[in-house]
Amino acid sequence: MDSVPSVAIEYDPNILIEPEEFYKISDFSQSVYANDFIKDVVESVNYDQITQEELKKLTYICTIQNNIYFFQAISANYYIRKKWFSISELSLEENKPIITINDAADVIYNKTLDVIYFKKLSVANRIFKGLDQLYRQSTDLETQEFLDSDFLEVEGAYEITKVSIPNRKKIALIKDTLTRFTDVERQAIYDYTKDYGQVTFEDGKFKIETDEDLKYVLWGIEQRYYTTPIGGERRVANSVITI
Repeated sequence: MDSVPSVAIEYDPNILIEPEEFYKISDFSQSVYANDFIKDVVESVNYDQITQEELKKLTYICTIQNNIYFFQAISANYYIRKKWFSISELSLEENKPIITINDAADVIYNKTLDVIYFKKLSVANRIFKGLDQLYRQSTDLETQEFLDSDFLEVEGAYEITKVSIPNRKKIALIKDTLTRFTDVERQAIYDYTKDYGQVTFEDGKFKIETDEDLKYVLWGIEQRYYTTPIGGERRVANSVITI
C-alpha cells in the first residue's frame, strides 16, 4: 500500500489535481463525515470474525500501519468467481470467490494529522458516506431561484428540467457568492462576463436560451475567464487554485 501523499491540496471542486496529487480534508475526525471506525481506538478483540456470508456485503477493506489507515472501496467488480489454481497449496479452487487488491489505496487517513487523502470524491464517498455533499447538485428550488435572478433572462424552451448536472453543481457552489458581493462588485462581474462575449447581454441581463449560455454565465461568476499577457489570447480555466 501507499505511503502518505507528499503532494495534497485541500479539497475544492474547482481544482483538478495532477496524476501524482491528492485531495485532502483536514481535521476530518471533527467533520460530520467521519465514522466511528476512525474516531475510536481500533482493537481487534472488539470486532467479531467476519463470516463467509457477510463477505458479500463488504463495502470497503482497510489496513492500519503506524496510525495510518489505507482504505479500498469494494464493489462487485472486485470479486473474482472463476476457477483458480493456488500455487502455494497446489490445488484447483472452485466456488471460492476472491477479492482483488489494488496497488494504491482509494483513501488514506492519517490519524496523527487527522487528514484524509483521496483522488476521487465519488469513491471516497463509498467509504465515508455523505462526502458527496461537498459537491452536491442544486435542488430544483435553488435552480429555479437562480434562473429567476434579475441579471438573467431565460428565453425559448430552456427551463429547469434542461439544466445539466454540471451546471446544477456549479449553482450549488456559487449560489451564495453573488449575495456577498456589493452592488459595485456585482456590476464588475457582469461587465467582466459580458466582455468575454460568450453569451448575449442586453438591457442589463444575460440571455439564456441554452445550457451552454448558462454555463458561460456561471464561468463568469466563478471568474474563470482570463487573457494571456503575451499574445492576448482569451481563455477559460478548467481548474482554479488560489495562491
